[in-house]
Amino acid sequence: MFLIDIHGKVIHKRVKLKIYLAIEKKPMDKIHGIIVHQTGGSTAKSAFSSYSSGRSGAHFLIDKDGTIYQTASLKKQTWHVGKLKPRCLS
Repeated sequence: MFLIDIHGKVIHKRVKLKIYLAIEKKPMDKIHGIIVHQTGGSTAKSAFSSYSSGRSGAHFLIDKDGTIYQTASLKKQTWHVGKLKPRCLS
């Protein structure tokens, strides 16, 4: 079991916090869905590098070794589908 604190951060020994404020957008009032996708990069480091730009990102990233990183508050929106949305299964 895990907990979510008042700031939207997961508290669990398997989840490492690596928050990128740049990818957090406006407050998220309700959840519309869960999006799972594979990044185009070959490493978590390349994904983190792109998160620094602030254009897009995801709340969580699972590395190839199984490490789970939380990269944004669950209380904030992130943009990680954008123009691809019409091609997504919903």
